[in-house]
Formats: sequence, structure tokens, C-alpha cells
Amino acid sequence: MLINPIPQTQSDLISDYYIPQRKRVLSMKIVFMFIITLLLANLAVGQTERQWSDFIEKRIAVQVGDNLDEREANRIFKTKDVVQFQEFGEMLEAVKLRKTDAALKPDYFVNSLKTQERYSDLEVIYIPEDLYKIEDGAVCRNEEICAQFNEFLAKIKADGTLAEMNARWRENETFPDTLPKIELSGENGTLIVAGASGFAPMSFLGRDNEIVGFQIETMQRFAQFLGKKMDYRDMSYGGILLYVSSGKADISAASFDLTEERKQSAIMSDGINKLLAVLVVKRTDLALPTETKTENAFITWVKTGVERNLITENRWKMISNGLGVTMLISIAAQFFGTIFACLICFLLLRNNKFIRWLANLYCGFIYGTPAVVLLMITYYIIFGSVDISNILVAIAAFTMVNGAVIAQNLKGAIETIDTVEIEAARSIGFSSFKAFATITLPQAVRRALPAYTNGFVELVKATAIVGFIAIQDLTRAGDIIRSRTYDAYFPLIFIALIYLIVTTICVQLFKLIIKKINNEGTGQ
Repeated sequence: MLINPIPQTQSDLISDYYIPQRKRVLSMKIVFMFIITLLLANLAVGQTERQWSDFIEKRIAVQVGDNLDEREANRIFKTKDVVQFQEFGEMLEAVKLRKTDAALKPDYFVNSLKTQERYSDLEVIYIPEDLYKIEDGAVCRNEEICAQFNEFLAKIKADGTLAEMNARWRENETFPDTLPKIELSGENGTLIVAGASGFAPMSFLGRDNEIVGFQIETMQRFAQFLGKKMDYRDMSYGGILLYVSSGKADISAASFDLTEERKQSAIMSDGINKLLAVLVVKRTDLALPTETKTENAFITWVKTGVERNLITENRWKMISNGLGVTMLISIAAQFFGTIFACLICFLLLRNNKFIRWLANLYCGFIYGTPAVVLLMITYYIIFGSVDISNILVAIAAFTMVNGAVIAQNLKGAIETIDTVEIEAARSIGFSSFKAFATITLPQAVRRALPAYTNGFVELVKATAIVGFIAIQDLTRAGDIIRSRTYDAYFPLIFIALIYLIVTTICVQLFKLIIKKINNEGTGQ
């Protein structure tokens, strides 16, 4: 039996249709609003300004010898992943390439960084003062120099000179590339200052290849205060403290943190300026790079690099002068090292066990000690109390190193000579010395020449460390130019190319010499 449905009014029919539709629309609106809220939240998070605390336990870069060192990075960021660099530019490149999360530096370089288009993709994050705020000061050779510098500091703080210098160098985004005119009489002698010209605006390469900056002006004014001339010794930053403490310089141009621990081991001045700490990090708010077609990007890069790093202000002269110093040290060390090697080889071949032991001990010490450590020992210990040219010290150090290497090679070559030939020469009346000079030595020299050639090539490359004792060689000249142009790659590649050309020429010359000697030995 069919039951007829209860008839519905028109209003009931309308309700049955529209109410579900309204619910669906309301649900869609709720979902839509939820999605919009999520998007806005994500956008807000993306735009939140990063804080120093975001880098706790991250990978932090520091500079060797800097105020903010590995220990400070560990203390502030609770991290054991600290990477140490020799140069400031290398730190910035590591951040750009994301090889490290951030670079830790004092705040004095911030304005300099803002002016460099190359680093427009980097930003600076300040670290709270309660975590790091300290004064910087100079390291002095003795208490007398420190007392004089402290008196000078009090004077320039009182008369406003220090404030004027800070305004000129540290507080403006654009700073000069020349020093103000400061007359130095020199009536009371010379003030020897040790510094590292790689930190704009503190100490960097200015106009006409002159080292300028806040620290240089400070030391020039100090020299004027003393009635002295100033002799500036430029070197790698890591060598400054030892250079001054050993008495090679009177005072440091570079600033060091005034900590109680450092004051126990070094003579330090009163505070010059208060320092804050900052992190240099990769920006996250940059738009993705758009592809642009260039006619030849490599040629453009080379032209720009040559213009900025070599042509401008005749900077190529620094490279040529540095190359001259490198070759002088290398050739002189090779010559004197060869003579010294003959003496060591003579001792290595003696029948006396004690003499042989001494010679082997010396060679073992040379082989087991890094060249930079041997250079420091020669400069600060062996010639520590002797007033001698830094270049002569470098020649002496590499002579000792090269002498041991050549002696071992020559000894090995001599021991390969067949004793039958020597006995035959002795049997026909040759003395032991004549048999050695006419039979053994010529053959040994021919066999040792390839290793001798390789040794000279290694010597040329090894001289790159002489910047630690204030010698401006080829490598150091490139570092100084980088401190001015902030071009991290071109100077390095150009210097590497020069080393390659020089060593290739040396190898080819030695090959001609070896060929000529071998031809003469065979009678051809």
C-alpha cells in the first residue's frame, strides 16, 4: 500500500534547497580563510628579522689572531664548529658560498662592507652588548712605550682628535683613501710599527699604493707626538703579536682585545675605542637571480679584474716588486743552500758514527718541522737580537731548509754509484779525493739534478710564507691589493698564474742544463 508524502509548502521547499547550499558556502569560506591565514603566517615568518641567537650551535668563521677568536665563538654561540681563516676576504667568500653559516667580526668594518657591491648579498647582525663589549688597545714592546702611548691617547681624547678620526674613518660609509697631512720631524728617531693592511677602514691600500686607515693615522699622530718618524712594517695579522713582543717593533698598529688574560702575557695600552661584535650572514630576502645574456662574461671579468687590481694606481708595480723579492730569496737560498748541502752531505758520509748521527739529526729536524715554524725560529730566536734585514733572515732560513733537502738527495745519488769504478780508479793510482771528484761526483750530480730541479720549484712556492716576518713578497702583494679592491678571486688567480709561469720557466732552464750535462758526460 503506497502512502502519499505529506505535501510541503513552498517555503519548506526553498528551505530544503538553500540551507545546505549556505552550509557548503560557509564551509568553503572557512577553508579559504584558513589557507589564507597559513600563507600569511608563513610570509610573516619568512620576513622575521633574524637574530644572533638563530646561529647558536651553527658553523661560525673567525679570523686567526682577531679579537673575536675561536674561544669567543665557542662562548657566545655554544658551538664547536668554528672555522679559522687567515684573511677577512676569505671569511666573506665562505659565507657567500655557504661554506659557513656566519662570520664573526668586530663592528668597525661594517660601513666598509656596505660600500662593496660584491657583498650586497650579505647582511650584518649585531650581537647584544651584554654578550660582547670590550675596548681595543695596542700591544707595546715595553712599559715605556705603553706609558707614552697612554699619554698620547689621553691627549687626543681630550682635545677631540680621536672623535674626529672616528668620524672620518669608522662612522661614515664612505671614507677617504688618503691620510691627512701629518708632519713628522724625526728629531727623536723612528717609531717602528707592526700592522696588517687587510682591514678597511682600519688599515688598507689607499691611493698611490700607500697604506692608509684609522690605525695608520693613529700611529702617525703618535710618532708626531714623540717627535719621531714612522717605519710601518706590514705583515700577516697572525705574526703581529710575536713581532712586537720580541722587540722587532715598538708598537702594533692593529688593535687587540684588552682582556686580563692577554695583559698577563703581553704589554698592552689603555683602551682606544669600544668594540661591538657582529655576524656577517647570507641574506635570505633576495630575489632569485634572473638570467641575463652577456656577450662574453669571462672576458668582461678579466678586463674588470685587470683594470681594478693592476692598472688602477699602477698596482702592477706592487706585483712586480713582490715577484722580485720572491725570486731574490729563492735564488739566493738555492745558491747558499747548495753550498751548505755539500757540507752536510760530507758529514753524512763520514765513518764517524757521532758525526753521522748529528748530521742525520739535523736533517730529521728540518724534515719534521713546518717551514713557517723554521722561519719563525730563525727570525725570532737565531737572529732575535741581531739587527739584520728581514730578507736576509728569510734567505738564511730557506738556506738551512734547502741545504738539508739537497744533502739527502746528493747522498742518495752518491750511494748509487758502483763501487767497482771507484776501486778501479784507486787501483791505477788515484787518491780517494781524486777518485771521488772525477768518478763519483760527476755521476752523482747528474743523477741528483732532477730532484734538485723539483726542490727549487718547491722553494719558490714555499717563500709565500715570508709575509709572517714583514716581507712584501708576491703573495703578500696580492693580499694587500685584495684588501683594497675586495676582489677575492682575481688577485689569487693572477698570483697563481705568475707562480706557474715562473716555475715553468725554471723547470725548462734546468732541463736544458741537465741535457747539456748529460751530453757532455756521454761525450756527445
